[in-house]
Amino acid sequence: MTLIAFHDGMENTSLDKWRYHLTKSDSKISLIALSDSKANDAEFALVWNPPVGRLAELKNLKLICSLGQGVDHLWKDQKRPPSVPIIRLVDPNMSHALSQWVILVLLDFLRDGPFYRENKLKREFNKLTQANTIAMKVAIYGIGAIGSLVAQNLHSLQFDVSGWARTRKNQLPFKQEIGKHGFENLLHSSLIHICLLPLTESTKNLFSENAFNRMPKGSYFINAGRGEQVDEMALLQAVRSGHLSGAALDVFCEEPLPVSHPFWNEKKISIWPHVAAQTDPATTIEQILKAIYAVKSGLAPKNLVDPNRQY
Repeated sequence: MTLIAFHDGMENTSLDKWRYHLTKSDSKISLIALSDSKANDAEFALVWNPPVGRLAELKNLKLICSLGQGVDHLWKDQKRPPSVPIIRLVDPNMSHALSQWVILVLLDFLRDGPFYRENKLKREFNKLTQANTIAMKVAIYGIGAIGSLVAQNLHSLQFDVSGWARTRKNQLPFKQEIGKHGFENLLHSSLIHICLLPLTESTKNLFSENAFNRMPKGSYFINAGRGEQVDEMALLQAVRSGHLSGAALDVFCEEPLPVSHPFWNEKKISIWPHVAAQTDPATTIEQILKAIYAVKSGLAPKNLVDPNRQY
């Protein structure tokens, strides 16, 4: 029997769903809550934001699988056993879902969705002049699997898309800007800014007051990366001052977003509760099982996280 410790960061509300799909695929799998003392014997952990120090108590642990594409939540645990490898889920369905979300919030902004929803509440039939989006410059920060898909989809809608990364990626069908100089170029030249970066030491507070000030007046900011990459008060000030036209946010420095947070009172900031792309057991089980079987056979699983790069 293969024992997997499970923690979804939401009081294990999805435990039964994951157990059903795992045992349906392999009857020798036993999925148990990380909080259960029996999980101490687990060889594998399928987790999101586990309690600090808990993974260190699993003395037989051979592999940690992040319950999502992000892995930054695991680096917060300084007691995590450093010798145990980590894999992240790479699910094409999640990439498509996130791309759809970006397009949804972007077009809602460009086609004045908030204005027309307010019109309806007031029973007013007012109109705004439609924005010309052909060749509108869009910057995508983070051009891995998700960022590349978002770029291709926006390009098909005739946006002028450029991507940014620390190092050049091979064979991508859109313009690339690299390093600090490239980051500055995109800040200056783009009207739409989309953050899809992993959270690392080098991306924390990347979008600072200085970064927002360098964006053209009227720019729009979208974040589905991580909340800690943004100086939230600087973003709020940029929106309130009118320098930015608004923002759509799916991630925050603190989640759930506190009820006292000033974002709630800002009409020009769209708030989403980290739902741009959710992990679906039905489409990720095969990947998880292949990783488990590889480790049991003494092989390296796919999608291993580089501990030095932290993604």
